[in-house]
Amino acid sequence: MINIHENKENQRLKDLLKKMYKDNNPKLENEILEEIIMKVNFLSYINSNENETNFENINFNVLTTDDNKIYLPAFTDLEELSKWGIPSNMDTITLNFDNYVEIILENENIEGLVINPFGDSYILSREWLKELKDMKKERLKVNEVRIEANSKILIDEPKHCPTMMMEEIKNCCNSLGNINKAWLLEMMTEKDKSWLLILDFEGDKNYIFSKISQAARNYLGNMYLDMLPYEDDFARNSVQNYKAFYSKNK
Repeated sequence: MINIHENKENQRLKDLLKKMYKDNNPKLENEILEEIIMKVNFLSYINSNENETNFENINFNVLTTDDNKIYLPAFTDLEELSKWGIPSNMDTITLNFDNYVEIILENENIEGLVINPFGDSYILSREWLKELKDMKKERLKVNEVRIEANSKILIDEPKHCPTMMMEEIKNCCNSLGNINKAWLLEMMTEKDKSWLLILDFEGDKNYIFSKISQAARNYLGNMYLDMLPYEDDFARNSVQNYKAFYSKNK
């Protein structure tokens, strides 16, 4: 969970939700879901005497509809949260998409998630949350790219460096302690474009790749992150003319 004081207003999502009520379309819907699932941290109320980190033991403030359906509300910022009023016995907590899915799917009484219920609202049902959870899990799988023979591939330095993602990866590398160097390139294949992260490391590859994937996931946008160990011939040849963005102890 993220400290409320570190939370920034999610203005882009608010702008997209406002736009949705004027001109909704599939492209806009996808942009909204991208923000909700991958990027945004939301605010909610909990009982002020709750200090638990286990969601099962936290008492959340919920919304009940006229037909007695219960929804867990989420707010993009303090402005939206204030529209609900501020109960004297409540504190504020900051949660992301994964947190809300965990809470809702473990509580059969909650029908779904409603974002900014007193503004330009957006509702995600339990069924839709399940699907989105699976979609996100599939997308964030550790992806060790496999290069097929005779594949047409273009490798180059990023034209626009994803600085925030690179910083998170650096922090993760420092935390793991067994990564010597890391290079980040853009890879173009016949099918798509992705980030290609090449790692010179010691230790369990699956564990390291999983940790790196988790660190980078909120900054991927519409790109995928492919990873290769430096010991791979293709990887070693790919970075010959490029400088590592991370080196251990530097």
